[in-house]
Amino acid sequence: MIQTKNLTKVFTTQEVETTALNNVNLEVQEGEFVAVMGPSGCGKSTLLHIAGMLDNPTNGEYYFMGEEVSTYSEKKRANLRKGNIGFVFQSFNLIDELTVFENI
Repeated sequence: MIQTKNLTKVFTTQEVETTALNNVNLEVQEGEFVAVMGPSGCGKSTLLHIAGMLDNPTNGEYYFMGEEVSTYSEKKRANLRKGNIGFVFQSFNLIDELTVFENI
């Protein structure tokens, strides 16, 4: 199960703050199919990066399989991600000389 509580992500560049996610509450049960949809720039990729444990929220809580994972080290998140999450990026980098299976 994936669950977020008051999930917020703020990006700061050159003294400009951009809130990508603001107090997002979400619950996805195991086996449930979910589509994340919306216009460009609304926070879809940011939400998926946090859900995939590639980034941490600025504030709020993120639970994966009942464990609050946003406080985990990068190594611990990577191990959890490796064993439980498949991720296909919008811009994927494949090695032409390898087969599809080898690229995975």
